Amino acid sequence: MSKLTKWLLATGLTVAAVAALLTLALNSLVDPNDYKSDIENAANKNGITLSIEDNLVLNVFPKLGITVENIKFSDGQSIVGQIPKLDITLGWLALLGGNISETNLPIDSISLAKGTLQYSPNTLVPVQFDQIELNINDLSLNGNDFQINLSAQALNGLNLSLRTTAQVNIEDQKLSRIAARNFTFIADQVTLKGNVEADLTTQEVRGSLASSSINLRQQISRIQKRLPIFMVPSMSSDKALSEVSFNSEFNVNPWGYSRYVHELVLDGQTFAIDITADQSTNKMAMSLKGDSLSLADYMPKSPQDPEDINQAPVAIFAPLAIPFILWRGESNIELAINSIQLDSFVVNNVYANASGYLKVLELTSFNADLFGGNVNAVATLDLSTSTPRFNLESAIYDIDLAQAFQALSDTQDLTGYFNMDTSLEGSGTNIYEIQNSLVGNGQFKVVTPFYSGVNIEETICQATALLGSGSNSPQQWPEGTQLNDIDGVLGFTNGKIMLTNMTTGTGNLKITGQSQIQMVEQSYILNAKAILTSATSSNNGCSVNKRLQNQVIPFSCKGSFGANKRSIQSNCAPDQKAIGRLLKNTLIQQLGEKYLTTPNNGAPINGDSIQNALKDFFKKKLGDS
Repeated sequence: MSKLTKWLLATGLTVAAVAALLTLALNSLVDPNDYKSDIENAANKNGITLSIEDNLVLNVFPKLGITVENIKFSDGQSIVGQIPKLDITLGWLALLGGNISETNLPIDSISLAKGTLQYSPNTLVPVQFDQIELNINDLSLNGNDFQINLSAQALNGLNLSLRTTAQVNIEDQKLSRIAARNFTFIADQVTLKGNVEADLTTQEVRGSLASSSINLRQQISRIQKRLPIFMVPSMSSDKALSEVSFNSEFNVNPWGYSRYVHELVLDGQTFAIDITADQSTNKMAMSLKGDSLSLADYMPKSPQDPEDINQAPVAIFAPLAIPFILWRGESNIELAINSIQLDSFVVNNVYANASGYLKVLELTSFNADLFGGNVNAVATLDLSTSTPRFNLESAIYDIDLAQAFQALSDTQDLTGYFNMDTSLEGSGTNIYEIQNSLVGNGQFKVVTPFYSGVNIEETICQATALLGSGSNSPQQWPEGTQLNDIDGVLGFTNGKIMLTNMTTGTGNLKITGQSQIQMVEQSYILNAKAILTSATSSNNGCSVNKRLQNQVIPFSCKGSFGANKRSIQSNCAPDQKAIGRLLKNTLIQQLGEKYLTTPNNGAPINGDSIQNALKDFFKKKLGDS
């Protein structure tokens, strides 16, 4: 054995012997269990119920320290936890230096392993944290930097971790300041980075926070497996909520004025969110501004099975309830987005201003540009019950029907400019419940309407010409019908929009009608009646057989729109059976007057059997009515 080996072995044995003797000496002089009750009492004075179930063990080698096992604690309200093993090491130099105080503790490190913590707030679901691992190095309470590494698991295996450079200040035996600089917090696939500082004397918290790009849809799905109350929303686009990130700055005073400034990036769409809250006045204001939002991507998917059309699970008022959950006082919300993209059209210059208190939201202003026109509305939304209720007053001006029908029904049969005033109320948690609950009424007007499906005046003139007693105008008939302004009454009931008392006309033709729109099925039907009140169809039109004057000519239109816009072929035309009956009866009457009456006074020729036989003959030839 070499001399170096012998020296190292001797030195090691000597150090071990000295450590053993020092351990025996300290254990014989100091029993840390004598201070167990003092530690528990000190915790109780600070509102923590602390119980040390096992003995405290004093360690000397390789570092002076103490091991505490099986610690249980609780704040008596929402926090309960257990620490199987806690190790605290002390610095020899700090101890030997003798400069020990409450702000200059001789603690070198703190570590715990496999801890558990249950957090049970009053308004949210309890959360259990397991496998808690904590390491604190170079602990200082005088404002110097020290390192914290923390890891845990939540929701049965969801990994959490925190790494930060921390600072803590104690003044006059009270904790006055806490700071975490350049921290990185990881929760499963979510990474947050930032800085935070809390001044406990002024109770002000300020800092910044930035997130990585988060696939929120995937993250919610992972949480859902562990916590079924979470649900991945059903949305039209599979890419919706796949790239979400934010950058925030905040200055919070829980007893005074607070401000939060956020930049939210939602699937490439950037929104600026500014929130101020004043606890002294119990008021909150929120502003949300953005350039564009592809709302169609976040709407619920259309049911594949028509029988499932009422099963939409999306609670469309849920986002509006969030400010009320976070704030119990008065609130004001301002929304401004330049364009909102829906399935087949865009809503521009959207602005809304709402105020709320105790889960009642008053929409004091809403306006937007749509289909070349404008929409204005005021409303009240009551979220205090499980089924939200609302009432709405709205006005719509100068909606270009050519744009609207092209977007909603893929047709441009009817053009003009639509105006409407409505008052309605409803309730429900999703769009189908709301549509079925709507009750209300209003008035509407279509300015300069034009229907391209048929030229009604040409139809009348052709019918008159068939009778041989009218005359066709020599003009070339244009395609479609230019109508007079359409006026009518609106009604909402049982998922239907009823358009009644509609009046319009063209030339000397007066038209009345009513329409029914099925909102859930997204289909419509229009029934109209045309009556010719003059001897000519119009000033420049054809002459009309007097027997067609003041006769009712029915029209019928039907089609679909929205997601079902191709399920029903759009068409609009006169009722062919009714036209046939009208022509047949008129022709029979005309022949009867010519051949079965005397020329002088129109009295029937003697012999009813001849007249009846001829009438029967024409009926059989023309078809029974």
